[in-house]
Amino acid sequence: MPKTNAEAQIELHRALAPRYAYRYSFRFSRLFQEDWHAEMISHVPPGAERILDLGCGTGFFLAELEARHPGSVGLDISHEMLKVSSQYVPDARLVTGDAERLPFAAEAFDVVFCKGSLHHTRDHVGFLANCRDVLADRGVLIMSEPCNDNPFIRLARAVLYRKSPHFDVGDQGFTKKGIVGLCERAGFEVTRVKKYGFLAYVFAGFPDHLGVLRFVPGSALLTRLFIAVDRVLCALPLIGLLGFHIVVVARPSPGPARRRARRRR
Repeated sequence: MPKTNAEAQIELHRALAPRYAYRYSFRFSRLFQEDWHAEMISHVPPGAERILDLGCGTGFFLAELEARHPGSVGLDISHEMLKVSSQYVPDARLVTGDAERLPFAAEAFDVVFCKGSLHHTRDHVGFLANCRDVLADRGVLIMSEPCNDNPFIRLARAVLYRKSPHFDVGDQGFTKKGIVGLCERAGFEVTRVKKYGFLAYVFAGFPDHLGVLRFVPGSALLTRLFIAVDRVLCALPLIGLLGFHIVVVARPSPGPARRRARRRR
């Protein structure tokens, strides 16, 4: 019998858990990740208290989230990932569960974070609708997902996902128009879309894949420089196509739209 996507993702991430810990063990990689995380956390509205990191993995983002917003909850389908997470965020509330069947009550959270979680699922609208259902009416969904607006990046990802054992061939990136459309179909109103990561993403994002980069002199200084340059590049209308990730901020649509989205599921 063919594996379900949930089974495939559990198996994949069981092997990846030590690799993720290795990836974040380098100072220059952590600098990049910390800036990425700060960008996402900057969109948390004032007064938000109930926060979910959906697909928290090994907990590096959750640790920073917990430092700023104590009491955050982390959910991941991979128990192996959560065992690593518990080392970095010993006081966080961790839940082993499937993001496509969330084990939470309706309107349980003020904010749901998804850093690179959506592309691991197959029913994208269903996943996002689940996020909407566990958000309060004035809640916020904050996502960062691989961006395929640039055809060269799209081609590179397609090759990497097919050739590397560290990715699932069914995973994919999203165009800006495509991910906004998915959010709207799931009952969200998108309030902010921006690109993130270009030079710094290539240099500091994956030292486990490009091992030679850890030997580059001044890697931390270069990462800081690339982060600063990326902020300018990703803000420019055309050059912004170079962004490797897309950050989306969305709120549940007002009553009737939210109910229609629930009926379409």
